[in-house]
Amino acid sequence: MRGFLQRISSRKFLTALAVQIAAVVAIFAPIAESEASAAAIKIAGLAVMLLAAFGYGKIEAGIDGAKEPDER
Repeated sequence: MRGFLQRISSRKFLTALAVQIAAVVAIFAPIAESEASAAAIKIAGLAVMLLAAFGYGKIEAGIDGAKEPDER
């Protein structure tokens, strides 16, 4: 298993973190003109947050699963 510092400094993690931050900003920033568009932005932000988290987890699981048994 890779070390914690190596994991959080990877491009995959930093990209997933940037997506999470952008989604949080989209959810809480009052940029919508109507309530319907504000609701749509919040729903899209939540969906992006979930997809980014699951995607990163799947990528890391694939990397860990592809390693040789003695490297785990």
